[in-house]
Amino acid sequence: MDALMLSSAPVGTMQTDFQTPSTPELTEREREILQLLATGASNKEIASRLFISANTVKVHLRNIFAKIGAASRTEAAMYAVHEGLTQSPDLPALARATQELPIAIPAPLETNNNRPNYFWIAALAAVLLAGVITLMVLTTRSPAIAVASPAPVATPQRWQTLADLPTARGGLAVAVYENQIYAIGGETVQGVTGVMEQYDLASDTWKALTSKPLPVTDIHAAVIGGNIYIPGGRLASGRVTDVLESYDPRRAVWERRASLPVALSGYALVAFEGKLYIFGGWDGQKFLASVYEYDPGQDNWIKRTPMPTARGFAGAAIAGGKIYVVGGTDGKSALAVNEEYSPELDNWTRHAPIPEARFAAGMTSVADIIYLVGGEGKAGSSLLPLQYVHQQDQWQEFESPHSEN
Repeated sequence: MDALMLSSAPVGTMQTDFQTPSTPELTEREREILQLLATGASNKEIASRLFISANTVKVHLRNIFAKIGAASRTEAAMYAVHEGLTQSPDLPALARATQELPIAIPAPLETNNNRPNYFWIAALAAVLLAGVITLMVLTTRSPAIAVASPAPVATPQRWQTLADLPTARGGLAVAVYENQIYAIGGETVQGVTGVMEQYDLASDTWKALTSKPLPVTDIHAAVIGGNIYIPGGRLASGRVTDVLESYDPRRAVWERRASLPVALSGYALVAFEGKLYIFGGWDGQKFLASVYEYDPGQDNWIKRTPMPTARGFAGAAIAGGKIYVVGGTDGKSALAVNEEYSPELDNWTRHAPIPEARFAAGMTSVADIIYLVGGEGKAGSSLLPLQYVHQQDQWQEFESPHSEN
């Protein structure tokens, strides 16, 4: 009865004096994202505002929805209003943002609370009324459009051959910014280089850009706030450097930033929540377990809890709001370790090791799944591409780029 009454009331006068579930513990970042969501911001817009990736936003939203028991962006926005995080949701903007790909929400934990969830019933009733009104307006303004059934589409191959990198090299850094791939530095047959080349996916072409001022190899790159950061590396002399350089693709300008606390090469690197995290690496004498966090806004480094396993040439990627550091070498053999780091708690957790130990592999995450390709393992062994599903703590093989058809 209460829900029926609310559904016939003006949207702007929706009551909020109904029972709600006990307020869950949201992190500061989750509250920021929930506030932006209530304004109708899309995942991409939220990511841009907070200087994080859209994939990270999806992970946070999944956690938020699970904590507050919401099944849609609209329900989450209504929760934000009720908790005083925002004044009122932007319903038209929410409707547009809701057209994004849905977020898979894990089933909520069972509780002993058998009270009806009046909060969501009332909120949904008001939103339903707004949706009906919006639909009526759109129907009267827009002519009917006949939509043809889509023709069957052939399943595309997972791997495609694209234009070769102009400068053959190893130990280079690779970054992606605005659908452009940047290949920077590394080592050619002539030696260590600072060459930078940009790949355009639309035209399948490469072009040369301004070289990195300090040529280095055994490096990685990460993007924060539209800038590409490359810390440390091995110099042509064989020495390791502590220099941090950044490149602004919009201005085509290189800048030097605060130096690393120690000189490093062969490290693992990832950008998370607007900060750089650098794991392990080679300091010129030994492989380290160290972890350092860099804040671009403050231009400074701080030391974090070290990895359980000292190593270099490991891979790092984000899944489920955590950073996974996988594989590597201790200087004696390839490692199969898989260790998870929580930046929020500054602690480590061990997970299922890689089926085949390796180091210097390509590693990334897409849609919360980690992909591991190539690398060095036991002499003469052929390493299969692997994907890791963190929810199941399980590794699986997937199609190799060199497999025969």
